[in-house]
Amino acid sequence: MEVRCHHCGHAFPVEGDVFGDREKAAVTCPACKHNQEVINPKLATLRVDRTLKKVPQILSQTTPDGRLLLIPQDREFSLKVLEGEEQGTVYPVNKPRFLIGRTNADAAINDTLVSRLHCALEISADGVVLQDLESTNGTLVDGKPIRSAPLSDGATFRIGSHVFQLVVTPKPA
Repeated sequence: MEVRCHHCGHAFPVEGDVFGDREKAAVTCPACKHNQEVINPKLATLRVDRTLKKVPQILSQTTPDGRLLLIPQDREFSLKVLEGEEQGTVYPVNKPRFLIGRTNADAAINDTLVSRLHCALEISADGVVLQDLESTNGTLVDGKPIRSAPLSDGATFRIGSHVFQLVVTPKPA
């Protein structure tokens, strides 16, 4: 197997018998001579928890076409994943134009059927609108493709193999 050094980034081969029957083994990088611990892939699975960072809420914002968006002071918005690989994940909607897609989005979804920037939730005084961002596979509301559709609390929509539910709750006093 090949290992990449944590210190210098050099990739080097490691023989499988370095582990024996152990879950971990110490190896030395031939380039920088630093020691590091390597996990035996036959005995252990490396699991990395997601890093969740607190992001400040943006209360108002302007859309690319000049419309004013704002999050009402008395409500909180979130998206819950009901189906798909990320089932059970809840994304707090912390700004009035919330992008959903595979990369460079506020909710980054690991799904090959989802476009890089697939759709956007836009929150204004008039309510919540779901906008498809000219995605390849489309955005579905009630099983029908949309370009733009209003959403209310509890409404669901599908992108790729994922189904999302909009959750609107009163803000705690």
